[in-house]
Amino acid sequence: MTAQYDLRGKIAVVTGAGSGIGRSSAITLARNGAAVVVNYKDNERGAAETVSEIQAMRGNAVKVQADVTKREDVMRLMAETMDNFGRVDILVNNAGSIVKLMRIEDCTDEVWDAVMDVNLKSAFLCSQAVIPYFKEQRSGRIINISSLAAQLGGRGGSIPYATAKAALNVFTKGLANELGPYSITVNAIAPGIILTPFHDRFSRPDRLQEVINATPLQRAGSPEEVGGFVAFLASNEAGFITGEVLGIDGGR
Repeated sequence: MTAQYDLRGKIAVVTGAGSGIGRSSAITLARNGAAVVVNYKDNERGAAETVSEIQAMRGNAVKVQADVTKREDVMRLMAETMDNFGRVDILVNNAGSIVKLMRIEDCTDEVWDAVMDVNLKSAFLCSQAVIPYFKEQRSGRIINISSLAAQLGGRGGSIPYATAKAALNVFTKGLANELGPYSITVNAIAPGIILTPFHDRFSRPDRLQEVINATPLQRAGSPEEVGGFVAFLASNEAGFITGEVLGIDGGR
């Protein structure tokens, strides 16, 4: 397959890349020439499958275990990236989860904190870790995976998740302002319904179909469609796009 974007020589770190949007993003970046650090927390088998798929198309990838809600793990993730590749050019903050569906009146401190950590703190820690490298080379791409839920407010017990993603959108815009003078772009992608294992865990089939029916394009999206968007934002073609939250939601 001919590369649509020229990412040869670029090094990408994709968090939560063992399945779904993370896996598709890692594979698409590799297909366009980037070497990829495939991060995972618990899903080692999924991360290994992502690496194998990249290597099968003669791409370059390594898997690195790290809990990106913990500073020491994030610093180790970046250290291993530098040990393997000597630089970093692209960060995809994909790690995220609803954690547990709960009405706000029933939500515990533990669930609230866990949702904020995996969806928001992880992006803060990983972005903070790559900024010195990006500043030094005066280039870099940070791509945050947000959600349409940030606009809709969270339904069916997902208010904490929607809140975290809304904060991630603000973080994206603020960081774009802060890093723009160093030729670093920061953008977010806000997917709607994308058919991934995420929905196998958190969406009832009838509710999922209801949302698909309410989508103007009358279908769910694929992880590959999001991965293609990630590759575009990582490319030179997107060099004048920053501070944006870009929807990929079939018109919802």
